[in-house]
Amino acid sequence: MLTIAIILSLILFSLGFIVTPGNAKYLLSGYNMMSEADRAKMDIVSYVRLFKRFHIFLGISELAGVLILKSFNENWASVFMVMYPLLAYVYMIAAGNRYYTGTSGQRVGTYIAMAIMVVVVVGVGFLMFMGMRNSEIFLTARTLEIKGLSGMKIARNDVTYFDVTDSLPDISSKANGFAAGEFAKGSFKTDDGRIVKLYINKKSHPYLLIETAEDETIYFSSDEISAIDLYNQIKVWKSR
Repeated sequence: MLTIAIILSLILFSLGFIVTPGNAKYLLSGYNMMSEADRAKMDIVSYVRLFKRFHIFLGISELAGVLILKSFNENWASVFMVMYPLLAYVYMIAAGNRYYTGTSGQRVGTYIAMAIMVVVVVGVGFLMFMGMRNSEIFLTARTLEIKGLSGMKIARNDVTYFDVTDSLPDISSKANGFAAGEFAKGSFKTDDGRIVKLYINKKSHPYLLIETAEDETIYFSSDEISAIDLYNQIKVWKSR
């Protein structure tokens, strides 16, 4: 996470120096789509000055915030790293609107852009809220169900092996999953090219390992129930 935060902060910081009044009509989103008449109605020099200050401060405060929060709670740091820039850009869109003196239609476009950003913030916030909750395992007469983000169901007869393990495979990348803070959920690619499914709280181990008839390998952990307790429950469930 820290590497991602550093890269993101450097990108944001660099943006403050890339855009100038001279190249704004080529590089600045929105402004580059305006007609020459509309550009004449915008104080581009003042706007670029705001743009520069905004991105320099955002880049520095993004990294500082992640470092401070990471010392307390890695989940908070992950949420901040994602949500803070999104919320900051809502402010940037609103603040930049005052440098345009053109038609009311242009201002309406700004409000629409702000509304879209708010929807994105709500959607991303909901995804992170769901991702940073412990997954749960439920055993029914015929299935083992993992509930939560990227959950799945496995037929009882398809559970071919289960055990408790202290280690995870080395993960190289996400295939189709969520990973932030202490949580990982969904499909991940290992260093040796295999795809495994993780439903883990990284602070809680050992892990429950499940293998299926479909050649799926699943790792599960939660701070609400131990892997050993789950192992014993599945052992009874499989023997029925």
